[in-house]
Amino acid sequence: MFFRAIVAAFLFVVAASACGPGGDGTSPADTGTGEAAGGLPSSDHVHALRATDDGELLLGLHGALWRSPDGREWEQLGLEGQDAMALGVAKDGEPLLVGGHDVLVRSTDGGETFEALSPEQLPSLDVHALAQAPSDPSIVYAYVVGAGVFRSDDAGDSWEPATPVGDALPGDLSAMAVDPNDPDVVLVGSGSQGVFRSDDGGRTFSRTTDYGTIGLGFAEDGTVAAATYRGVDVSDDGGESWENAAPAGDFDGQPFAVAIGDDGAIWVMTEEPRVLFRSTDGGAAFEEVARA
Repeated sequence: MFFRAIVAAFLFVVAASACGPGGDGTSPADTGTGEAAGGLPSSDHVHALRATDDGELLLGLHGALWRSPDGREWEQLGLEGQDAMALGVAKDGEPLLVGGHDVLVRSTDGGETFEALSPEQLPSLDVHALAQAPSDPSIVYAYVVGAGVFRSDDAGDSWEPATPVGDALPGDLSAMAVDPNDPDVVLVGSGSQGVFRSDDGGRTFSRTTDYGTIGLGFAEDGTVAAATYRGVDVSDDGGESWENAAPAGDFDGQPFAVAIGDDGAIWVMTEEPRVLFRSTDGGAAFEEVARA
């Protein structure tokens, strides 16, 4: 238990410290023209990964939003110099919301351009986790640091409080996902306390695992993948129970972000080093796709 707590605390500190002010968002591997030369973008810090409904990937960094058709070649989209810490759904023709440190924006063109949102119902715009309901992207959940989970039913224009930070939820939430078939089922991940699940629209939560979690992906068949300090955990019942599918030692780097495509492929992004992996067998085996 002591080792578990130390590792979870380390992951949270790394993620939080990498999001502070500073950093010019450049590196030798970046061409400066919005394309990553020879693989993954190597600048900034990895926050979030999402699979789009047309088979592409979106990558949120502390400094920009990126897109790839296959995980190998990447182009920079919008939000240059901003913190793309949490990504909503990426469905054609639907609004895409992105949250981060002092960031809450919405795109209606797949991430090419964004409009800033400043709803008066939120106590701040320090959004560390955000998720949209794939079955109805106008339903959005967001975790505002120090305040709790909020819900919007109009794609981010207005919000109402769902669950405050306190006995029900810890204050280090950094991952969130909504059941593609039920907009009232939402999962949140804590770096120190694991995964919490709600089946009533975020009003109440119960913990389903205590393994520190920093990334979540939800598939239409009820499969959930989680990036945890012990590797990649998988649930086949909507996040109610979990098993470790791939130990951390199977990866070159610490898993930090995860996504599940419509084809069932599980994508995992690690840090130190930054490598993108893919599994086509439910997480039993992962292959390297690209590295920074």
